[in-house]
Amino acid sequence: MLLALALAVPVFASLIWNAGQRDQPLAPLLGLPALGSIFLRRSRPAAALLITVAVWAAIPSDQGLQLPVMVILYTIATQTEWRVASAAAAGAAGIAVIAERAWGQANVNHYVGLLGYAIGATGSCAAAVALGLYVAARRRVIDGLRERAERLDREQELLAERAVSEERTRIAQELHDIVAHNVTLMVVEAQALGATIHDERVMQSAHAIADLGRQAMSEMHTTLKLLRGDGETPELAPQPGLDQLERLLEQLRRAGLDVELTIEGRPQPLPRSVELSAYRIIQEALTNVVKHAAGARTEVKLAYAAEALELTVVDRGGAARPAAATPPSNGHGLIGMQERVALFGGTLTTHALPNGFSVAATLPYAPGGS
Repeated sequence: MLLALALAVPVFASLIWNAGQRDQPLAPLLGLPALGSIFLRRSRPAAALLITVAVWAAIPSDQGLQLPVMVILYTIATQTEWRVASAAAAGAAGIAVIAERAWGQANVNHYVGLLGYAIGATGSCAAAVALGLYVAARRRVIDGLRERAERLDREQELLAERAVSEERTRIAQELHDIVAHNVTLMVVEAQALGATIHDERVMQSAHAIADLGRQAMSEMHTTLKLLRGDGETPELAPQPGLDQLERLLEQLRRAGLDVELTIEGRPQPLPRSVELSAYRIIQEALTNVVKHAAGARTEVKLAYAAEALELTVVDRGGAARPAAATPPSNGHGLIGMQERVALFGGTLTTHALPNGFSVAATLPYAPGGS
């Protein structure tokens, strides 16, 4: 539409001027089919070219009528190969020259003018085709570069995925060769201890250690399958929730930890993600107590507030915890707990007590809650 409007000014100005010079009052009407063919140049370029060339042949000396022909020749050159575009330009220029010869008078001056007209018409059509071919070639180059860049991006992504896969396989191998081996030996040693020492408490502790080791091995094998990504989907056990919290505390009691659970508020159904995060936070906090203050009296409080679940784990380590003023040295457990509460927009606070350590977490029931 904009192109047709831009061409309308010179086309109609030229036709009106010729109408006044040659006493042809109907000549401006030829501008309508010439400009209308512009809208057909992409869907039906051959028909558009025939219309514009026919209008141009009606008044071949009118320079304004030459502009729609050049525009359509340019479009043909951008859409087809050079042979077709060159033939179209030669045909349009030839028809215009023949029409100029037919409408003129046969004399020396006319033939000289006809030669100049033929050169000008041919040059104009050739220029339009040359520009179209250049633009089409440039587009092909740009498309080729874009395709090559996209291909390189895909190759880089594949290489990155391959590197990640190889690293995951290496990590899985390390876990299998080192951790799994040591856990297996731990289970064997615990079973041997329970079989050789006939003490009820020792036997119970040995069986508990063996059970924990076998549970850890089962979970590790599942993790190894996921890390290797060997195409097999392992059967995943249900993720733990707060309904399994008492089982966790019982395992820790058998390990010698004096731990009590207090529940405040009315328990309510929680999203599985919130339950899992709450369970893991309590598990990690109690694991730190076992590592740094084994045997300490520990209190776990689970409070169902109006908008959030509040967790508190406090150990009263006393003299059994010389490093109570600092969190675990490597900090990985604390970082993991911070990431879990941040996922829900919650808070995590830790405090060193005179004779122990406390961990408090708030998990909103809804993401982004307070």
